[in-house]
Amino acid sequence: MCGRYELKLSDSRLSKQLKERIRKNNLVFKQGEIFPDDDVLCIVPMKDKIDLKVKKWGIRSVSFQINARYESLSRQYYRQMIDKRCAIICNGFYEWNSEKDKFFIHTDEEYVYLAGIYNESDELLIITRQADDSFSKIHSRIPLLMNRMEMLEYLKGSDEKISDKKLHIERTEEKIALF
Repeated sequence: MCGRYELKLSDSRLSKQLKERIRKNNLVFKQGEIFPDDDVLCIVPMKDKIDLKVKKWGIRSVSFQINARYESLSRQYYRQMIDKRCAIICNGFYEWNSEKDKFFIHTDEEYVYLAGIYNESDELLIITRQADDSFSKIHSRIPLLMNRMEMLEYLKGSDEKISDKKLHIERTEEKIALF
């Protein structure tokens, strides 16, 4: 996890505020179903505020990496990014089980925020953790999901445990083709 997620801006009050900030900052990013290597909308802490930025999802080094395990963030490779926190805005994310059934996972909130870190080249990784029992029947890993308040604390540097969310898991009709 996490290999794809979705962002669709609605006409809600919060979405209208996001759209105004996007327009003001001239941000161009992918909407709909988001794939690794796409330019994505995220929230980053600035000196005395938070702001919207666009970053590339994934880091190309020896291999192409899109996620970082929470348990591995103390490794040397991540130390240069650990203070470069971001939150990826989405409506939910997609996951596939071992039978290649596709599921859309979301919460009761319009937007959920995925914890992330980024590098000097504005490439980001989504932070994942071990899935709990209720989700592990779909996949062994799950992104660190945050609500708005948790996201603000995370961006300030808090390492408090991010609470578990009530997840809605909806099976989609799409399957991955097996070759």
